[in-house]
Amino acid sequence: MNPSVDLIVKEALAHQHAGRIQVALGLFEKVLQRDPRNPQANFSLGIAAYLNGDLGVAIELLRVAERRASRLPQVHQLLGLALLNAGDLAGAQKSLKKAVALAPKEADFHSHLGDLYRLRRQPALARQSYERALAIDPGNGYALVGLGQLEITIGDIEAAVVWFQQAIDGGKELPTALHLLTGTRTYKERPVELDTIEGLLSQEVPRAAPDQANLHWAAGKVYYDLGDTQRTVLHFRTARQLRYPPFDRKAHEERISFMKEVFNEKFFAERQEAQDSSERPVFIFGMPRSGTTLAEQIICRHSRIASGAELSYFRQLQQDLGLRGAPSAALETRLKNLGPKDYQRFARSYLAELNQIDRRADRVTDKMPHNFEMLWMMSLLFPKATFIHCVRCPADTCISLLSHSLSPSHNYCLSQETLGRYFQTYTDLMEHWAKVLPVKLHQLSYEELVHNQERESRALLAQTGMDWEDDCLQFYQGDSPVTTFSNLQVRRPMFRSSIGRWRRYKDLLKDLFVALGPLAPTMTEGATGLLAGHEERPNLPDNDVARQHQVFQQGQ
Repeated sequence: MNPSVDLIVKEALAHQHAGRIQVALGLFEKVLQRDPRNPQANFSLGIAAYLNGDLGVAIELLRVAERRASRLPQVHQLLGLALLNAGDLAGAQKSLKKAVALAPKEADFHSHLGDLYRLRRQPALARQSYERALAIDPGNGYALVGLGQLEITIGDIEAAVVWFQQAIDGGKELPTALHLLTGTRTYKERPVELDTIEGLLSQEVPRAAPDQANLHWAAGKVYYDLGDTQRTVLHFRTARQLRYPPFDRKAHEERISFMKEVFNEKFFAERQEAQDSSERPVFIFGMPRSGTTLAEQIICRHSRIASGAELSYFRQLQQDLGLRGAPSAALETRLKNLGPKDYQRFARSYLAELNQIDRRADRVTDKMPHNFEMLWMMSLLFPKATFIHCVRCPADTCISLLSHSLSPSHNYCLSQETLGRYFQTYTDLMEHWAKVLPVKLHQLSYEELVHNQERESRALLAQTGMDWEDDCLQFYQGDSPVTTFSNLQVRRPMFRSSIGRWRRYKDLLKDLFVALGPLAPTMTEGATGLLAGHEERPNLPDNDVARQHQVFQQGQ
């Protein structure tokens, strides 16, 4: 190492150990200017990027550190966690297993591997990893919380509460444990948990942003149950500001506009040779919190349909093709130059992933919500697949997104304005797809499903080409692990309490309604069944799902 670089690294580490993090990071930036592959600088800056929610930068830096410091288990651990949060479960497993192999007596590493297996819906391996962590450290907070989350995924809420409470009683992973515990309960009076949460929030030295955010999520949930809307909104807003990095709305809108220009009717007409004949994929997509998990649970109660949950294949392919970056003439040329062999390779790779889930099932679901951006590719590859678009009242969807903790990649939820504009852009893209895609999109309305469960469930199964089975009405009795943030809701029978939820907040949602524009609900006091600008429908709440209904009927 260059002596001058070595001195800067030592100085930076001294500041880091003394808690002067910003000073240390500035010095590490200097180190990278002189030695771009310096492992310590890449590692430390990778940690900072990870904590700030900038997963792409974190992964890039940590990969450099991994190559230069391959014997340090902490590098593999953090890279694994970053990949885990980014949705690259295969890459995360590789890194976390390396960390465990290098440091088999580190309880935290076994716990993180347990988290990986839990998200991969391998409950036996997850439990085994958590138990190994507790064998090394009986009070390991990650393992206690992880076991609680595992119990939720398989539907044993009472067992989950025991694990969360054990972590809280031991003072371990308090922000996460409190956040998860409050999600399992409905409060009718002020609980002792709220005193604990507010005590932690009042401490002079705040915790790291993710932990502080979890405390605000937890407080917001309790105050929501208690009916204190003002405090609910305040805590959720603060949590989002801590949780999400800035959202570049202009860049996002330019990217979607580019997609609509490139993927037009001519594009699809010229590429009919890309088709694969498989009927196995069942694609379920739409905005998060629009009912995608519920739809999958209904479908997967069928004896011949397997659950793939949220597969990252098309999101990763989107990244590999450059569609997550800025539009350019070079990108347009690259996309238009994809040939039959490329499409065949993509189809084979995806079908291989479905085989890993269940080789014998006639259908396998993929409920990655944001696959709506990759419908152009999915429809080219698998025109005989099932395409299910989940829609819900825009205001209710947004309220749910604003009040739930998602990964930092959902930073469009940062504010009412960013979310409302994002929702409009998403709706515009779906209008475009309805006009140009060479496949039929089946629209599933959350409200219609709640009010007419059997009718909508039968229509849903009919889209897959499978015969009806009565078990599909008992979706909440399925034994398939549920790892999304809807895991508690889908363990209960159908309920209507989430319909029209926006009304409770209507006086605090001015920015959201302005940003939603024509998708905003009507504000007529006392209305019970009127859709904005449309005829009365007695079975639906006052919302504006009508525009989405009309849009997708055009393409059917």
